[in-house]
Amino acid sequence: MKHFRKIAAVLALAAFLVASPHKAAGQDAAESILKIGVKGGINFTSMSRFELGYISESVSSYTGFNAGVAFSIDMPVQGMTLQPELNYVSKGATHRGPDGKMLLRADFIEVPVNLQVGLDLILLRPYVMVSPYIGYAVLKEPARVPWSDFNRFQYGVGIGGGVDFWRLQLQVKYNWNIGQLLKDNAGDSMISGTGSQESPVRPAHMGNYRGLEVNLVFFF
Repeated sequence: MKHFRKIAAVLALAAFLVASPHKAAGQDAAESILKIGVKGGINFTSMSRFELGYISESVSSYTGFNAGVAFSIDMPVQGMTLQPELNYVSKGATHRGPDGKMLLRADFIEVPVNLQVGLDLILLRPYVMVSPYIGYAVLKEPARVPWSDFNRFQYGVGIGGGVDFWRLQLQVKYNWNIGQLLKDNAGDSMISGTGSQESPVRPAHMGNYRGLEVNLVFFF
């Protein structure tokens, strides 16, 4: 809960600074090129692969959240917009096995750069986009897995689209984290046996997160 309070405080401060009614020379011209907004949404993620003892296991999707700040920049090419963002994103998956249900979760600070191509219909602007991103893990579950087992720096790409209307922007995209979430020599400390002292430790090997993301952005 303390993490959520910190995130909310940072976003509230960012919103206050963006909305402050200070004026500068050429502001009207700048506003036509650059827009700043806050965003929030949900994601439905799973894993590309999850193995226990090198045997593939099934996982269920996890519902996480996204929150951050967006900067929309009009490009010289008609209908093209560049939109870098700074986001806090929670991703995960759930595994149900003989030892019970386990949450495989990691929260990231992510920086996507959305390249949007749209069609201006006066009241609406539908668009498609491609979104390469980088991220850094700041929280994980199970907590007993050491950070040394994680590849904390992540990268990936998202593909999707949406629509602009008034000061709002709807985003829908599918994201793929590229590379391995765990290091090659990691995982032995992740899953133990059934509790018997004679039960061997089963190494866990994970692919990476992927899934659908839905956001709403409000521009000031």
